Amino acid sequence: MLKAKNVSKVYEGKVAYRALSNIDLNIAKGEFVAIMGPSGSGKTTLLNMVATIDEPTTGEVLIEEKNPHVLGRNDLAKFRRRELGFVFQEFNLLHTLTVEENMVLPLTLDGKRVNEMKQKADAIAEKLGISDIMSKRVHEISGGQAQRAAIARAMIHQPKLLLADEPTGNLDSKSSKDVMAMLESLNQNESTTMMLVTHDPQAASYSDRVIFIRDGKFYSEIHRGTSRQTFFQSIIDTLSLMGGDDSDFSSVRD
Repeated sequence: MLKAKNVSKVYEGKVAYRALSNIDLNIAKGEFVAIMGPSGSGKTTLLNMVATIDEPTTGEVLIEEKNPHVLGRNDLAKFRRRELGFVFQEFNLLHTLTVEENMVLPLTLDGKRVNEMKQKADAIAEKLGISDIMSKRVHEISGGQAQRAAIARAMIHQPKLLLADEPTGNLDSKSSKDVMAMLESLNQNESTTMMLVTHDPQAASYSDRVIFIRDGKFYSEIHRGTSRQTFFQSIIDTLSLMGGDDSDFSSVRD
């Protein structure tokens, strides 16, 4: 589904800064992979290249064997809108719109009919447990509900790949667990391929596999077994071996 082949990123300037060095990444269809590392490790740079927001300096990113970075501007915009889903820490919902209007925005941009948009919105709202807030505006709902609405918007067009950047960063502990359990459920029930960038070991423990990068290079990876609690502990142990400031990672939550 997703392949990053020998990807490097150098930002030019008075002093060139190498953000990523020779990263290889393979994510299979239906897999849920988390990327972790200290601040400045290059994990968001990697996500941005997969998201086609940024381009690799060397190497290539392939999504279903195609390189989206060679597309023209209009085709690339269409590719992002149809093939990818995005969930961010800040929710990025439009405050002047209702939850439902935010959710159907990708379909509106694609010129879908109103009754088709309504059906899709109702179906995904029910799956995500937000049917009762569809007519509310963003300022009337909680952070956890806003992130659910953002996930609904990201999923409404059934993207092949869902990219999440610190989706629990602005949420309390309970909302974080609810949101991650929901992403895990979408991955398992809809076979949605997911790539998650996070500082939070609790959030990462919902994935199938965690890849650790440090100083722009691959560090290690661990796989989830039958116990999420054991996986969570392995994540904590790996983070402690990597070093870095305590502030680089979210506090451990039960």
